[in-house]
Amino acid sequence: DQKNADKAQELGAIKPDMPEEGARIMATVQSIHGDDVFVDLGFRLPGVLQLKQFEGLEPPTIGQQIQVAVRKVDENEGLIAVNLTRGKQKVSGNWDAIEEGQLVDCTITKTNKGGLEVSIGNLRGFLPSGQVELGFNPNLESYVGQKLTVKIIEANRQKRNLVVSRKAVLQEERRAVEGQFWEKISENQQYVGTVKTLKEYGAFIDLGGVDGFCHIGQMSWQHIRHPSQILKEGQEVNVIVTSLDREKKRISLSMKALSQNPWAVAAEKYAPGSQVRGKVTRVTEFGALVELEPNIEGMIHISELEHRRVKNVTDVVQVDQEVDVKVLDFDGHKKRIALSIKALKAAPVKEKPEEEDNPIQAPIPKKRREDLRGGNG
Repeated sequence: DQKNADKAQELGAIKPDMPEEGARIMATVQSIHGDDVFVDLGFRLPGVLQLKQFEGLEPPTIGQQIQVAVRKVDENEGLIAVNLTRGKQKVSGNWDAIEEGQLVDCTITKTNKGGLEVSIGNLRGFLPSGQVELGFNPNLESYVGQKLTVKIIEANRQKRNLVVSRKAVLQEERRAVEGQFWEKISENQQYVGTVKTLKEYGAFIDLGGVDGFCHIGQMSWQHIRHPSQILKEGQEVNVIVTSLDREKKRISLSMKALSQNPWAVAAEKYAPGSQVRGKVTRVTEFGALVELEPNIEGMIHISELEHRRVKNVTDVVQVDQEVDVKVLDFDGHKKRIALSIKALKAAPVKEKPEEEDNPIQAPIPKKRREDLRGGNG
């Protein structure tokens, strides 16, 4: 019955259905016969791959765990053909030795319209431009003469059509790296990453095959308008993982969390009434921003520039000018410091108006005309 069938399957008496082509599976080496390596995939049919795929690697041993990709399920032969995820097969000039899904080495011979011509043994193939990299690379000439590992995605003997993809190989390698990465990553881990892409709202950072995102608000304790003010593509940066979403494969990063919050110790240094010196970093219609130290800025309102009325901020201060200011107010919670220049200057004394020699005379009222009447008279 179903209950006994489920129990038997748990014990391994009944193995699950066949895997899908392209599936990645951890297999156990069962035996080695000549050029063939037989592995247990956990299905009712065993898997088989060529020994030559281990070229450049340690030779396989009985009981060893290896990761393979399913190439073909052959019910007639009673076997599942698999490849090492990074294994390659040597191809001569025989079309019978070529199958879709194989990983092979090829040599780039020249460019043509839409991609690259390749040589695989004695066979000629085509590598489309969209299958060269994970992204698009317009400079295909740089690949001529190179030897690349590619995956056969189309092999039509009748039409003599052989199409390969390097992108598919890179995607498989990336998935393998991602799988290992997500097993090890956790919150509060620190990484040295490489800035991959800058956006207005943040930066994507490569952590070693897996990208994380650092929001612009997590880059610096200082307010910045665009990530390019402190970062550039290709730059290495220290980051810490602040949150993970394993289901959506999202990693949130922070740069500023690795340094002390300067506002935590600023209250004593910039107490109201203290006099400090800083540099004007930006002017606006309503005032000027002054950097007191890295990541600490205060604001001089336009009304605090001079005792007189100021129409334009630039009439009093300029960007990069150093100024002495007085702290009027400090709000660590809102990260605001109110500053003043005029508070350090004495207010001008207003001159009293001179008294006139002649006393002010009250206006003489006009005499009313007596002949005014209402109505029609």
